[in-house]
Amino acid sequence: MKVIVLGLPRTGTQCRLSTPLLPHLETTSIITREPVTDIGSPLSALAEALIHLGISPVYHVREVGKNQHTPLRTEAIGAMFEVDSPWGREEFDKILDEYEGLADYPAAIFPEELIEAYPEAAVILTVRDDGQKWHDSMMSTLIPAHAQHNHRSSQMYLLADKYHQHCWSNEFSQHGLALYRRHNKAVRDAASRRGRKLLEYGPGLGWAPLCEFLGFPIPTTDVPYPRADDWLGYN
Repeated sequence: MKVIVLGLPRTGTQCRLSTPLLPHLETTSIITREPVTDIGSPLSALAEALIHLGISPVYHVREVGKNQHTPLRTEAIGAMFEVDSPWGREEFDKILDEYEGLADYPAAIFPEELIEAYPEAAVILTVRDDGQKWHDSMMSTLIPAHAQHNHRSSQMYLLADKYHQHCWSNEFSQHGLALYRRHNKAVRDAASRRGRKLLEYGPGLGWAPLCEFLGFPIPTTDVPYPRADDWLGYN
């Protein structure tokens, strides 16, 4: 594991990609020049940026269903919140062993555990400049999407239902903002206690701080940073 991104959903990192960002790079990393098979996958913008830098594959929420990891993810949430027996590296590796990067929910539910489990990984916390903006963004996208889900017996719905229960007590409008503040503090504290460097990264910062933190050269001007904040057609 090279990079763990522990920001909450809707921290300015979501995007929808139906085609590669740069057709002439669709199968090649801009840094390593090695093949990248998932360059056109619908990932978060930051996850897509990591792939462009040669950090691949990146585990994102869409990997959960694709790899039939929903039962394991549900088990991990239950272990932490219901029996007070959070996972360690051995358990996380059942899901993450093949990945070089990690981003988005449900992984970001476990900041303390992932920072402890992967001491070799760089830690990034994606944030919004205003917690209320984040809360409003969630209220106009992910929260109604979950409430209006048509397949309530599906494993993905049941997984989401479990973290809605444990993260904000199924009352996001009341408890979501407190969760945002508590989560960000937990990431900062977990990194600080272990002497780990932490990059706090927000929308619009582009390549420079990310590349400086990870030790990569900044891509040339003809390589735009991946487009952000286009979650499944929501504004």
